Amino acid sequence: MSSKLSREIIEKLSREHTNLFDQSEGLEVTEVGDGNVNYIYLVKGKENSVIVKFADSFIRNSDTRQLSTKRNEIEYDILKEQYELSNGQAPKVYYYSPEYNCIIMENLSDYAVLREGMVQKNIYPHLGTDIGKFLYDTLVKTTDLVMDVEKKKEMQSKLVNVDMCEISERLVFTEPYLNNQGLNNFQEENKEFVARELYQDKLLHLEIAKLKNQFMNKSESMIHGDLHGGSIFINEQDIKVFDPEFAFYGPMGYDIGNVVGNLIISYVTAVFTQDKENYTNWLNNSIEETMMSFINTYNTNFLKDVKTPMFNTEEFKEYYLTSIYSDTLGYAATEMIRRTVGVAKVWDLERNKTHDQMAKIERVIIRIGKVFINKRAELAKDRSFMFIVEQEIIREKGDL
Repeated sequence: MSSKLSREIIEKLSREHTNLFDQSEGLEVTEVGDGNVNYIYLVKGKENSVIVKFADSFIRNSDTRQLSTKRNEIEYDILKEQYELSNGQAPKVYYYSPEYNCIIMENLSDYAVLREGMVQKNIYPHLGTDIGKFLYDTLVKTTDLVMDVEKKKEMQSKLVNVDMCEISERLVFTEPYLNNQGLNNFQEENKEFVARELYQDKLLHLEIAKLKNQFMNKSESMIHGDLHGGSIFINEQDIKVFDPEFAFYGPMGYDIGNVVGNLIISYVTAVFTQDKENYTNWLNNSIEETMMSFINTYNTNFLKDVKTPMFNTEEFKEYYLTSIYSDTLGYAATEMIRRTVGVAKVWDLERNKTHDQMAKIERVIIRIGKVFINKRAELAKDRSFMFIVEQEIIREKGDL
């Protein structure tokens, strides 16, 4: 049976494990989360505050759908590591309680969730630069090329995340193309288009199978596993990446691709809904800057960070970057497609759109995704992909 943490336990843990509250001061405990899985509590004292995240063994509002509570331990381990690797671009964690399945972490009330800021059409000029650097620091530095081999194997064993990986394997790599559960959702006028382009394209299915196989078997980096605008806190100066409960050791291109794919969805949506030009241009620039920031950080630091013979050469550096780029495009595509036709849509595709706008946006995103998947190796060699996005936008508008 699903149950929340009691106020008394939350107060007790917050006092004992943070050194932020006097034993005598009163604490205010408020539930602030509205997600589908976990319970989030804000604990406030006179001057300080923390967040307590509780992982129940049941999904919220369900007494039948169970999830392993190990996901909270995994989140604690990866947040602690990412905080150090990224110089504070993840929340600081204070304590994990295996007894109560909860994490106590930094309260980021002076930040906004990126997705919510984008609903307001806010512009954050530093986003691309910051997230690109975060991706290098947390992904490349957790590979066997950089991390101590024993530590990497230890972290890999800690981050076995069976339940959450199964969700991704099903919702990202299976259902959008087979619709076994009959839950795919898109505009009625695109029914034949989706059937032809996604359900009946056997060559596409082969490429998706390759990407799914890599997702399941390429234990390359300590990846966040669900990195998008809803898992990035941002303000005018900085970012904080949070909520890595889907984390495991997988292909680094999955995280980079998730960031890029979600930004492309936002950009295409902005174009077809005629958002303000400065906002649309910022989205375009953020996509380019994310990749350029990652690549520039990679090129500057790779040979300094990689000490292992055979890997610390210019030739391998170029080969490895091309491999990452190819994976990034493939996983950007799977993210775009699943967010367009699958059950877990993003706000861009659900808010204040006409049916005609939605239908066009869906077709463009699916076409972009298919080109990315089918030509990812070729595009990776050229280090270029935004021309595909623009080409498919023009095609849908009838100007091509």
